[in-house]
Amino acid sequence: IGNIYADEILFRAGIDPTRRADSLGKEELERLHSAVKTVLREAVRRRGSSVSDYVDSWGKPGSYQLLHRVYRREGLPCPACGEPIRRTVIGGRSAHWCPRCQR
Repeated sequence: IGNIYADEILFRAGIDPTRRADSLGKEELERLHSAVKTVLREAVRRRGSSVSDYVDSWGKPGSYQLLHRVYRREGLPCPACGEPIRRTVIGGRSAHWCPRCQR
């Protein structure tokens, strides 16, 4: 799973991207599993995210980027709570997240 979907999945699950996987409890893992299914189903339905020049195998751009809640929204208000979205680098990759909604 790439940065876009990882950011959006963790936001929906309410999980801080700096958390270690082995620190997640059963309820958090259930939320994560549900968020993976929800985000990826919707992304496929919308042909992916065309944030630059992406097109699908039929040459059509995706529209999932219209639903991004945190990805590439650094400094903008969180759609759930209004807290500014943060960007951090984890393992050499960017992560966008809400410090209030994701713990």
